[in-house]
Amino acid sequence: MLAPPSPGLGELLRYVGELVDRGAEEVYASLGLSYRARYTPVLRAIADGAATVTDITTRLHLTQGAISQTVGLMVTDGLIQRTKLPDGRQSGLSLTDKGSDLVDQLTPHWEVTFDAIAGLEQEIHHPLRRILSDTAAALESRNFADRIRQALQDRIERDAATATSESTASTNWFDRVGQAYAQFRPVYPERLAMFLASLAPSADLAVDVGCGSGQLTSRLAPYFDETIGLDPSAQQLENTRPQERVRYVQAPAEKLPVPDHSASLITAAQAAHWFDRPAFYSEVRRIAVDNAVLALVSYGVMRLESDLADRFDRFYHQEIDPYWPPERALVDSGYADIDFPFEQYPAPPMEITENWTLSQVLGYISTWSAVRQVENAGKPEILHAFATDLAADWGNPAATRRVTWPVTMKLGIVAPLVRHE
Repeated sequence: MLAPPSPGLGELLRYVGELVDRGAEEVYASLGLSYRARYTPVLRAIADGAATVTDITTRLHLTQGAISQTVGLMVTDGLIQRTKLPDGRQSGLSLTDKGSDLVDQLTPHWEVTFDAIAGLEQEIHHPLRRILSDTAAALESRNFADRIRQALQDRIERDAATATSESTASTNWFDRVGQAYAQFRPVYPERLAMFLASLAPSADLAVDVGCGSGQLTSRLAPYFDETIGLDPSAQQLENTRPQERVRYVQAPAEKLPVPDHSASLITAAQAAHWFDRPAFYSEVRRIAVDNAVLALVSYGVMRLESDLADRFDRFYHQEIDPYWPPERALVDSGYADIDFPFEQYPAPPMEITENWTLSQVLGYISTWSAVRQVENAGKPEILHAFATDLAADWGNPAATRRVTWPVTMKLGIVAPLVRHE
């Protein structure tokens, strides 16, 4: 059974807005006020000098239609009144005596409400207002309709490319290298980034080491003032995407170009098994703030649907097993045996779930180091036979199948060092 669809952006925003308004109105009722939470931004704007609906629209992130509707209700409730402006061309707005008295009564309550908002942001470890402000600014710069049209065009082009390639997947797929790593690596779940950010002692700086093309880096970015992705491969970094408050730097894990005592979260996703770990851990201690979090993230062997599993298991565990480097054993064990000299923190079980076509599954497999070694050994028939068999078992190559990966983590708290001044 497929996982239920994630809620849409509009759905979540409406739900959060309802929860906030419901809580605010409950408090207003406890104060003996017959007052709607939706009145607050308009009431505050008029109290601050806004004289027309247009003025209020300019000040607030609300549509003119929504403001006009709220104004009508507030006039009916006797909180504001319509007036004639000197130019006679517009209807003005002003507070009634009842409205002015209410502003005086509610001002201390509004101050406490902002304290409650700050407390909520601290509890969830996310600068919620900044995230929403950044989102609004991005949508004002490029509206959502344009983004939907671009996504549709991207999908059409991607599907066309897939349709062209599927017919020859069984014979030439594993000859395709290039940007496969960035294109086909699975996407880390949002829950992972949220969890890691919630553990960090501050939201100042996250450092993602061995970031590849930025799969985890991009997930972490919304939760930190700055996120740095580091990788020794220039080719990998060429496939990263520009993002607000993110910068990518070519650098090895053993020599991190990050200031001392600056990073609140340090991650290495599907990468730590390649590091000179003693040297890396020394750098972690250098750049970490007190009680920073170190997370070595790994996802294990992918799992296909039951009718595909036998052929895949034979390919993975028998046919290409001799071509894996020794470090792969650490990944297969979920980093259970990796050396880790930090106080460990428990990690909840997680998994990555994708609905992929045959083309995407084969593309992902083509990124494996063992596959490159099979090719270098002059044994392409192993790869071609597997692709042919999997295509036969798959059926319609454009159909999507559920693919999952177990996500495991080694989490550690980087304790303060005794520093001698």
